Amino acid sequence: MKQFFYLLAVSTVILASCTNGSFTKSEKGMEYKIISAGSGKTIENGNFFEIQFTQTYKGTDKDTVLYDSRKFANQIAAMDSAQIPPTYFNIFKQVKKGDSIIVKQLVDSVMKEGGNTPPYMKKGGHLIAYYKIVNIYKTKEAADSAYKVQMELAKVKDSINSLVQLKKDDKIITDYLASKNIKAEKTPKGVYVEIIQAGTGAKVTDSVGVKMKYTGLSFAGKPFDSNVDSQFHHTELLPVEMWEPRVIPGWVDGLRMLSKGTKARFYIPSSLGYGAQGSAPAIAPNENLIFDVEVVEVTDKKQATADQQAMQQKMMQQQMQMKAMQEKMKGQQQQAPPAHK
Repeated sequence: MKQFFYLLAVSTVILASCTNGSFTKSEKGMEYKIISAGSGKTIENGNFFEIQFTQTYKGTDKDTVLYDSRKFANQIAAMDSAQIPPTYFNIFKQVKKGDSIIVKQLVDSVMKEGGNTPPYMKKGGHLIAYYKIVNIYKTKEAADSAYKVQMELAKVKDSINSLVQLKKDDKIITDYLASKNIKAEKTPKGVYVEIIQAGTGAKVTDSVGVKMKYTGLSFAGKPFDSNVDSQFHHTELLPVEMWEPRVIPGWVDGLRMLSKGTKARFYIPSSLGYGAQGSAPAIAPNENLIFDVEVVEVTDKKQATADQQAMQQKMMQQQMQMKAMQEKMKGQQQQAPPAHK
């Protein structure tokens, strides 16, 4: 719930026109203004409410939209004083269906509270949020029903947004490949695969497990993760169970083009990578990625499952050993005589 209130809906033009005028000062450098356009009762403790929201940053040298729920889905929240921060609870208990709220907060206050802020956010800048109360629900059943509707809408929006983004990404990737005179084959979903060294045997299917070496790179050539480069502190092979993969979709699509021993380079569009959210701090929203990969081993499902279970058991043993060592060190520190001054 706390994270929700740092995400903030409607257009930037409307937002800019409404931020003028008097605001009520609240706690921790926060100010708010309620724009009353609704009717009926205010939100009560125990109700559920549906909101549309946008969050923007406004500084001396940069204005940007951080989040716009219209691109995803409305938020359904419980009006619960135990879940909502007190400052926001006191604001939301004053509004009705159809009302809007503008909240301004100095970046200085967020920094002081230990909040994570991007480098471009400077002291003196403001986080400005606009909330629109779309509906109020008296029961959890009604809220759950509204939530399901929003999730279905989100799927449709996500699909449309992904297709639009994929078209943009495809041009960026093809232009890059052309500029470097790189020959790569496009997969059915849109990943470009450059074969560096051909493998042997049958291609990877959805019924096998593979063990991989990999290095992830930005299109500028900066590595962000690797199990080959020791600076990332994990050099074990990465297992991928193709029948239930826990990797980005672009990897799954690209791996189907490879066989045992293949060394390749994947050029992955953002919608098949980490999408509009990215993976901070290394991967920006809608960032296309490059992966150097090598298929070291291909096993059947039975062997891959056994290998995965063995690896999990090994990790559990290592965690238990580490915990035992920490407990031993803690005991030694408690038994140690006080230092003489």
